[in-house]
Amino acid sequence: MDIKHLKHPYQIINLTFAGIFLLIFIYSGIFSAEKNNHPIPSACEKFTGEPCKSTGLSRSFSEIVRFNFQRAQNYNQYGIKIFSFFLIEFLLRFIISFLIYKRSKQIKPIIFFDAVFSTTLYIYCFWGLIT
Repeated sequence: MDIKHLKHPYQIINLTFAGIFLLIFIYSGIFSAEKNNHPIPSACEKFTGEPCKSTGLSRSFSEIVRFNFQRAQNYNQYGIKIFSFFLIEFLLRFIISFLIYKRSKQIKPIIFFDAVFSTTLYIYCFWGLIT
């Protein structure tokens, strides 16, 4: 792969997001819902004393990486959709990076597609959490 293509700002952003998503998956795999050892508590619940829509997402993600989808659903009803967003976006970062590498002259339509698709996917997957 040509270094020039890797230094393009959009490639750097793509790889940064892919890294962040990978860290989310690793975090979900390391910490267990069963052991309840997640080091980051629900901030909403901590401040209000009441569970909020995001309560249980970490535990839900931990169950998803272990393929326990029913338990994941029990921890947070939005967990599977939100996890799907991160997984699809993780894969999309590599696809977009590859397309930019192969079609560097057509970068604007690729970026436009990426922005529209990612925004639409975000709204679909996070809708229950943000409304």
